[in-house]
Amino acid sequence: MEEGSAFTMADVARLAGVSVSTVSNVLNNKAVVSPELTARVQQAIKAIGFSPNRAARGLRRGRTEIIGMVIPDVTNPFYAQVVRGVEDTAIKNGYELMVCNSNRQPDLERRHLDALQAQRVDGILLVPSNTYAAREVLVRNYPPIVFVDCFPLDSKVNCVVTDNIGASYEAVRYLIGLGHRKIAVITAELTYTTMIDRMEGYRKAMQEAGIPIRLEYTAKSATEIEGGYRSGLNLFRLTEPPTAIFSLNNRMTLGILQALRELGIPCPERVSIMSFDDPDWATVFSPTLTAIEQPSYQIGISSVQLLLKSIRSAASKTANETQRVEIKSKLLIRESTGPVPKI
Repeated sequence: MEEGSAFTMADVARLAGVSVSTVSNVLNNKAVVSPELTARVQQAIKAIGFSPNRAARGLRRGRTEIIGMVIPDVTNPFYAQVVRGVEDTAIKNGYELMVCNSNRQPDLERRHLDALQAQRVDGILLVPSNTYAAREVLVRNYPPIVFVDCFPLDSKVNCVVTDNIGASYEAVRYLIGLGHRKIAVITAELTYTTMIDRMEGYRKAMQEAGIPIRLEYTAKSATEIEGGYRSGLNLFRLTEPPTAIFSLNNRMTLGILQALRELGIPCPERVSIMSFDDPDWATVFSPTLTAIEQPSYQIGISSVQLLLKSIRSAASKTANETQRVEIKSKLLIRESTGPVPKI
């Protein structure tokens, strides 16, 4: 046990009138200390504001009880909810959380991973900047890693994801059921398994309904608001614009709505809008947004649970078969989707 920022265990022991070993036993939650002595030690700790060096203590025991997490966009509400689930679950299990933002830059992501490794975190949760960067992670000697939301292609890894194919399939089938045939989709570059799977769900639904997928209705965008805005403008410059748009990311959806407002196109009277992700503003916007609600908080919980399992396996040097946890989403029908316009 090491000393804290201002006081040592010896100071706590003197104030409580106990031995240093008793203070150590209390800090390590050992049951050999009586309730009376435990209370005295805890009062002394509180009185002087003693804070042990957790990292140093953890290194002595072979673990730091800290997990790291790297996310690609700290401003995205989806990731914010995932982090909440991660932090709440980590704390309940006696762990602290360190969060880094890669800003979707593979080089910055690698830098964060190296820094977390240098801090000797027990494990890492990674939302990779893209699937190719994720593959590089596999050849490095990092602590146990669980991939969240996106994962390296053609690799067996521990990961927690949404059922992206099934969710997109259900959403597009709903639009088809409303009579839509001119259904556009706005996707990011297909360097994310999330986007690949969501596009597969779109393709599957269209193919089953016998509806051709038109190249001009497949808009490629960055995952940001500006990309959605530009894609929206381009779709409505077409001679035959779509009657429904399926956006595969909540931030791109914001850009589409901005384009509709600028062009004066009413929703859903002229075009229905469907969004993957259900951000807080979805029910504030008028009309309220039909969206796929991802269980983001549950994704965070499940990610920590899987990571702790992997950490325990690594510590005991037992075989740990990789596991893919797939969580179902929910289609929320609201006002932004309606029957195909009668022109």
